[in-house]
Amino acid sequence: MHVVDWMIVAAFLGVNIAIGIYFSRRGGKNVDSFFVSGRSLKWYVAGASMIATNFASDTPLWVGTCVRESGLHAVWRYWSPFIGCALGVALFSRLWRRTRVVTDNEMLELRYSGKGAQLLRGITAGAGALLLCPMIIGWVCKAMITIAQEALGVSGQTFSILGMEMPAEMAVTIVVMACAIVVSTSGGMMGAAYSDFLQFLLATLGTFLLAWLAIKEVGGLSSMVEQLQANESWLGREMNIGPQISTTITSEGQPGMMSIWNAIGFFGILWWGNALSGGHQAQRLLSCKNTKHASNALLMFAIIYFAVICWPWIAVALSSLIVFPDMGEAGHDAAYPRMMLHILPIGLRGIMMGTMIAAFTSTVQTMFNWGSSYIVNDIYRRFAVREASDKHYVRVSRIVTVSVGILGGLIAFKADNILQLLDIFFVVGVCSTLVAVLRWLWWRMTVEGEVAAFVLNYVLGILMLFGHRILGLEKPLFDRPMGWLFHLPEGISFTQSADMLGARMLVVMFISTVAAIIVSLRTKPTDPELLTAFVQRTRIHRFGWAPVIDRIDGYKPAQTLPQVLTDWVLIMATICSLLFTFANILRYRLPAAAGALLLFGALLFWVVRRTRNELDEDDA
Repeated sequence: MHVVDWMIVAAFLGVNIAIGIYFSRRGGKNVDSFFVSGRSLKWYVAGASMIATNFASDTPLWVGTCVRESGLHAVWRYWSPFIGCALGVALFSRLWRRTRVVTDNEMLELRYSGKGAQLLRGITAGAGALLLCPMIIGWVCKAMITIAQEALGVSGQTFSILGMEMPAEMAVTIVVMACAIVVSTSGGMMGAAYSDFLQFLLATLGTFLLAWLAIKEVGGLSSMVEQLQANESWLGREMNIGPQISTTITSEGQPGMMSIWNAIGFFGILWWGNALSGGHQAQRLLSCKNTKHASNALLMFAIIYFAVICWPWIAVALSSLIVFPDMGEAGHDAAYPRMMLHILPIGLRGIMMGTMIAAFTSTVQTMFNWGSSYIVNDIYRRFAVREASDKHYVRVSRIVTVSVGILGGLIAFKADNILQLLDIFFVVGVCSTLVAVLRWLWWRMTVEGEVAAFVLNYVLGILMLFGHRILGLEKPLFDRPMGWLFHLPEGISFTQSADMLGARMLVVMFISTVAAIIVSLRTKPTDPELLTAFVQRTRIHRFGWAPVIDRIDGYKPAQTLPQVLTDWVLIMATICSLLFTFANILRYRLPAAAGALLLFGALLFWVVRRTRNELDEDDA
């Protein structure tokens, strides 16, 4: 990094801080302003904010690793959630905005009655704010450290911060995190969202610029494709884009292949969480001006994030296979920052580094604001101090935001253990999503059923992954019964095999969902008056809610179930058509790309027109 590059990076950080300070007065009026921007965000700001948040500093590194190790088809691990995101656009984004809550946990007390609803709200808020949110911060910090090592040229150096000596790459990460904390504590959600909007523009420009220079470095698209197809050592040399699924089960996973059970996990289970659009995504949707803006924001996110923004990362990864065929001890995830260092000249290197920092700060800013919203709105204001002033809650929110950032930073120091924690959430967190879907789609679901599923999820997940250590057994607790159930070959561990991840998710999800249904049917239904109010507020479709809706005279749902399903299919087709447009461009199949682009234009026009017709009368 030249001094000019460092000056550009400093300018990026300075502008980011200025945006947060600019919105400090508007963002600090009250809790609604701080956490959901006073419900004033336009669709393109909210959509860009969601893209910038998910375009974390680790995502290009992870996608690049998938491509370098296995080929284009391995990116379906990144693409598969678009199935759920399309359903989120068609249904859940609209339901969220109509609830008019501050956090997704607050909705639990609109849907359920009694002490159980309060308990569930507090527990889920605590788990999200104190476990999941800091872990995500720690994970993206680890990626930022990798970028600092490879692209900033500070590896092996030490800096001193507040009298403490530390590796330079960690010091750089702490400085960037401090800037993100300033933005989050001053401007709240509004400052974070508009900062994200700028960062989205910069990150998009930077990634496409690097991709164009990377392709130029290897002689252009046609030359790149020829060289890759001639590379006998690369598993993806055939440039196939369809998922490669195998019925063979191994311990470590098959390079370039997805086991049948993992295919079930990715294409049948994982995307339900994206469909729900909860957490920090719900926070953006709740910040939108109205339901139409919320739906269009998520549509923008789904199209750009899954069908556009990933292709520059893929192009850089493909080029890096030619420029750096062997990454040695650095590993495949270092290829992206190393390509930045190799290709970009002075000035452009600083701009690109600024975009990577922008991706990092947008993610951690969201985590800071999201985590503090859970603690302040769902725990502190709900259970501890109920009648304080708006200024008091905003002041507490800012203090909690700093605390969440510090907790995430501490976890980053223990980054080697994060993979183990993420494994718990991958099995446990994902498997609770079907129960959360039933919360929206089935009137008979009760808080007791959901609490039973919540507890069972964690008990099963922890016993499955660590039960043998807890009980002092030689082999994992679930290996023998699950090995018999799934007919696993001798020596293949159900609990530890990479090819059985989807099966682990399936088992936990099935048991917890069945338990939730049984407990719900065996317990007293939710208060009918509360269910009636919930239906009238969300204007949900009749399917699954007929016993409640039949008691409401003149009820008119915002959408019918056939409309929802039609919208879902159309949005999936729209995303796929643009995805295959870029896929064919990158594989130098230009006629096919042109046809896919025309199809995308027609489908997008159809989807936007249907959305406008369905939501024109929506006054949420």
